[in-house]
Amino acid sequence: MNFTRIVSHFMGLACVALAWAASAALAQDAYPGKTMRIVVPFPPGGASTDGMARAFAEELGKEMKTTVIVENRPGAGTALGALAVKTLPADGNTLLFQADGLYNAKLATPNLAYEPSDFEIISPLAQTNYAFIVPAAKGWNKLEDLKGLSRELDVGTLGIGVSSYSILARRMAAHLGVKHRMIPYKGGVEGVKAVLAGEIDGYFATVGLTQTLKENPKVRILAYTGSPGRNSFFPGVRTFHELGMTDMVFNSYYGLAVRADTPEKIKAQLARAVRKVVQSDAMKAARQRLHLEDYIGSTEDYRRDVARVFKLYEAEIAEEARRAK
Repeated sequence: MNFTRIVSHFMGLACVALAWAASAALAQDAYPGKTMRIVVPFPPGGASTDGMARAFAEELGKEMKTTVIVENRPGAGTALGALAVKTLPADGNTLLFQADGLYNAKLATPNLAYEPSDFEIISPLAQTNYAFIVPAAKGWNKLEDLKGLSRELDVGTLGIGVSSYSILARRMAAHLGVKHRMIPYKGGVEGVKAVLAGEIDGYFATVGLTQTLKENPKVRILAYTGSPGRNSFFPGVRTFHELGMTDMVFNSYYGLAVRADTPEKIKAQLARAVRKVVQSDAMKAARQRLHLEDYIGSTEDYRRDVARVFKLYEAEIAEEARRAK
């Protein structure tokens, strides 16, 4: 009798386990099954980040047959957005808008409660270059006008620590023979506003953001980080490379990531849907509208590019530490 009870007990447990497994499998089969979200670790209003995320969310919603919302979580050098995604379920319903500087906050503050390996890139979205803009009231009409500046050049940056902004500013200052100081902002829109108000001397604005200023008399565009011969955005503006600063060719990359521990079946399904949307005519038109370039390459190529830039940031931090001694 006791043996019968024991067998019955374990059979009951087995049935419960099978039911749980079946439920989990059904949840994956029914994916997404609820509203999805894209967490953007930058403020609303930025053409290259917020604009790209919202255009993509609309098209992804059509593909996934669900609502996809954009949730802006700016602050702490993008750490707030990354931490928000890490604390949400790894069910594929929350995506992280990924930029090459996403993990800079972790480099600057190692004790932050996440690792880059907590997230897995599932697709590139676009890429862009930067234009260096200055207040017109400063009277600088070309980059050479900054040579011999007797004070520090105040340049805006996103968040804290090393970033593409700080690297570009350091290289430019070295070429010009001037000292510089980085002034942090939460997003590109805030940086541009500071230029318009004359609060800072310059800012490396993305192409999309700079396009909104082309006709603004309060701003001057002095140079552009694009490759030689590919300046289709700013007629008449020379690239840094053309001005002899060959280490100033720089792309910023945008993509999407999920929690790395998301079930493989869901990641594969999501990656297929995302790539289909990214390559659609609607998203190609959106990138053109936002003055972003297509990323030419595979997801693996993109991961390698992001890893390369991350290594660049690590090397920059090491160099800063060396210079501080």
